[in-house]
Amino acid sequence: MDLSLSTLLSLARFTIQNPREGARMVMGANMPIGARWVALALMAVVSAILAHLAFALMPLEVRQQMAGAMSSPVTSAVMQGALMLGAVFVIHYVGRWRGGVGRFEDALILMIWLQFILLILQVVQIVTQVLLPPLSVIVGYASVGIFLWLLSNFVAELHGFKSVLMTFFGVLLALLAIGFVLAIVLIPFIAPGM
Repeated sequence: MDLSLSTLLSLARFTIQNPREGARMVMGANMPIGARWVALALMAVVSAILAHLAFALMPLEVRQQMAGAMSSPVTSAVMQGALMLGAVFVIHYVGRWRGGVGRFEDALILMIWLQFILLILQVVQIVTQVLLPPLSVIVGYASVGIFLWLLSNFVAELHGFKSVLMTFFGVLLALLAIGFVLAIVLIPFIAPGM
């Protein structure tokens, strides 16, 4: 598979337009498992760098409120990597539990590919944040929509599910359940006095 930036950007655009076909192409590239783990680490590092760049461009009062969460790019990269890996396990095991046939290695490469596309959107949002701040908010909302659209299609393609709509509802339920569990786990750390 050609990994030049122009080829990756073309494939990203194609994937947004035809997500299931894009997912098939990415899974069909048969990237070695070691390269997939390296790509996951790279996506985590680049994501952390872009997050800190976007944070630096925010107004001072916003930065002061979020200072604790953005203390270190290394911490951000580790957290991003852990979140992506957690998502891979959820996509793989919950999908298999629901009768899917997807392989862990394919769930891994699809999560990496999804993160790559989200990084492109993050770059667009940072540029609009500098040039035209009101447009940046619209790009942010569009990114969330694209994320859900791609994730639903990727999970459906990975596991051989026919209905993207039913997969979408399954993804939403999984996200709500994970959010609920994380909230319970993190409450003692966020609000020690509670």
